Amino acid sequence: MKRVVPLAVLPLLAGCLFGGGASSRVEKVPEEFRSPRVAVPRAPDRHAYGDLSKVSTGAWVTMREGGRLLTLAAVAAEGDARWIEVIEEGEPRQVSARLVGPDGVVRKAYYGEISRDGRKTPVESQTLEQSDSAAAPHLAESGREVGEERVVVAGKELRARRVSVRFEDLEGRLTQDVSLWSREVPPIYAGGEDGGLVRRQTGSALVELVDFGSDARPLLAIPR
Repeated sequence: MKRVVPLAVLPLLAGCLFGGGASSRVEKVPEEFRSPRVAVPRAPDRHAYGDLSKVSTGAWVTMREGGRLLTLAAVAAEGDARWIEVIEEGEPRQVSARLVGPDGVVRKAYYGEISRDGRKTPVESQTLEQSDSAAAPHLAESGREVGEERVVVAGKELRARRVSVRFEDLEGRLTQDVSLWSREVPPIYAGGEDGGLVRRQTGSALVELVDFGSDARPLLAIPR
């Protein structure tokens, strides 16, 4: 004798056979899993770059340090301090916004990342850590030559002052430092009476200017 399965039962059987029911419901993914928090690096408690008293708000430079591209931008003033964004170029861009006092002390810092498509991670507070204060090896200057040179950076011809200095350490080993400086370059990375740094070569280590300008705007929205 054949049994006839009622039509109303068929959808229930199909759900059991093909994984239906409550176990197959699509749940909403919590926001913290869709946008995971980034690992926030520590920030130094002192500004390791140029004298900010000689830097105007809006000034920025991009420097190449070996295979690393680093942008420094003076994006805002707050009382007697400056907000400086230190930007590690890459994918994503890593941005550290630091409030730096006139004495070079970093009062507070925030961190965020920006993807190539413009997406930004939430801005997080950075823990400050003591800057590396290891003393540099003692070097005595043994010779200096100064001249003028013209260089082109990002399509801009600059008149630069060339300074070549020879140093000798306690064991008699010689090192030569050759640097170019221009008054047209903001001294936010490094600077002096000859202007901002254009290029510096010390042994095999090379730092050089890639681009610069005066129109910097904040990349991070700092919590208030």
